[in-house]
Amino acid sequence: MPDTKDTFNSIATVYDKINDIISLGRHKDWKSFFISNADFDGKILDIATGTGDIISSIKKIYPNTDCYGIDPSKNMLSIARQKNIGINFIEAYSEELPFPENSFDFITISFGIRNTLSIDKSLKEIHRVLKKKQNLLVMEFSRNENFFLKILTNLYLFLIIPIVGLVHGKFKEYFYLSKSISNFYTPNEFKKLLETNFFLVDSVQSFNFGLVTIYKARKI
Repeated sequence: MPDTKDTFNSIATVYDKINDIISLGRHKDWKSFFISNADFDGKILDIATGTGDIISSIKKIYPNTDCYGIDPSKNMLSIARQKNIGINFIEAYSEELPFPENSFDFITISFGIRNTLSIDKSLKEIHRVLKKKQNLLVMEFSRNENFFLKILTNLYLFLIIPIVGLVHGKFKEYFYLSKSISNFYTPNEFKKLLETNFFLVDSVQSFNFGLVTIYKARKI
């Protein structure tokens, strides 16, 4: 996987706006549903935090949590810091988390695991810094195996999204992101990868015609 830091630095100023356009505003509902899958307490880490939507929502609903967000993109984090107060934002890669073992009570990552330098190394680092029996919550796009849905998904990924990116002068960046979605795992494949990295998967929920999947897992 190539380093996508430059891609996200490039799109940081239009990221939230384009997310609204290409999801028809649905990404906000997805994120709300994502957070509703768990009760958050203690020390929380949001990986690939971007502009901080997930971790800021957690902080608003659970104000007593100690919240951290990490991302390798300094431009995305700059926007996150402007939007949010009381959250610790740190520039870092998920493959080298700057925390001791067993640091966190809960870890989240939404629409970010597919863009890490190494998914396997990231999961190993997440396992290291998460406390035993505590929760990992992942939301990610999924590769669809249904033939007709795959055709519709590819039209969306390789026509609609790149055109929106082109209008905002970011065709190359959004074409890459579309490609990263189409190349990601099926829900069953990613579930097996979590299990290989010593997580017990409690639930797998797919929605939006199977395009988006939420995985809730615990560190063994």
